[in-house]
Amino acid sequence: MADKIFAGYRLVDKVESYEDFRYHSHDKYEIYYFHGGKCKYLIGDHIYHLQEDDLIIMNGLTLHRAYPEPGISYERSVIEFSSEWLRPILTNLNVPELLDPFSQLTNTLFHIRDKEKSAEMKELIRKMAMKGQTSNQENKIENRLENGELTTMLVQLLFKVFDLSKQQLQYSAPVESDKNIHVKKMIEWIDRHFCNPITLDDIAQHLNISKYYMSRIFKDVTGYTIMQYIMSCRINRAKYFLEIHPDKSILEVSLESGFEDSSHFSRFFRKQMNLTPTEYRNSKAIRMKNTY
Repeated sequence: MADKIFAGYRLVDKVESYEDFRYHSHDKYEIYYFHGGKCKYLIGDHIYHLQEDDLIIMNGLTLHRAYPEPGISYERSVIEFSSEWLRPILTNLNVPELLDPFSQLTNTLFHIRDKEKSAEMKELIRKMAMKGQTSNQENKIENRLENGELTTMLVQLLFKVFDLSKQQLQYSAPVESDKNIHVKKMIEWIDRHFCNPITLDDIAQHLNISKYYMSRIFKDVTGYTIMQYIMSCRINRAKYFLEIHPDKSILEVSLESGFEDSSHFSRFFRKQMNLTPTEYRNSKAIRMKNTY
C-alpha cells in the first residue's frame, strides 16, 4: 500500500541551507498542507509564498521543491497517491470527477480561511498518517481492512479538495516583484530548452537580461544556481526515460536528456543518485515486477 498512498502529518524540519531541499518529481498526485514557518514553494515556473493553512494540489511530475527559510522551523503535511490506482476505485464509486482538480487545475494553491474546514482536513490527514503506519500487518484480513480504511479517508479528503476547487477560493496571486517575474521567465525558457546545449549567455541573450543579474536573482529566488536547476531538469528527464523506456540505450537516454555524452551522464547520475543509470533502471524494473 505504501507504493500507492503516502501520508505524512506535521513533518517538521529546520534547515541550515537552502540546498537541504532539492528539486524533485514523482509519478503521484500530491496534496501539500502548510502548517507554519517561513517558506516559498516552487512548482515549475510558479513561485508561491506560503501562509498558514495554505493547501497546494499538484501533479508530482512537475519539477517542484520547498524553499524554507534557514534556521526557522518548517512544518507541513503531505499526501501522495497513485492516480492510476485510485481512478478505477473512484469510477466504481461513480465519483471520477474527484480527480478533476488535479488534472484541470494542475498545480494550484488555496488559502483555507474557514477554521472548521481546515480542522477537518488536518484531522483526516492525521488519521491517514496514523493508519498508514499500521497498514503492514501480517494478518491479511486485518491488513486489507486497514488499507480499506486508508483508501476511504483519502476519498473523503478528495471530496474536501473538490469542494475547495468548486468554490473557487481565493487563488494565491500576489503582486509579484520584477525579480520573481524575471525568474519565472528564466524557468519557462529553461524548461523548453534544457535538453539542448545551453549556456548562461544563451539564456541572457534570449531574455534580454544581464547574465550577472540573472544569475544572482535566480539564486536568490530558487536557492539554486541556474546550472544546478538545468542539471536537475536533465536528471529528472533521464529518470523518466530509464523507467518508462527500457528499450532506450544509456547513450540515447543521456543525449535525449541534454547531456553531452554517456560518460558525463553516468558520472553525474551516480553522483546525484548513488546508483549508476543501469542500476537505477534495474531497481525500478524489479519494483514494478514485485508490484504485479
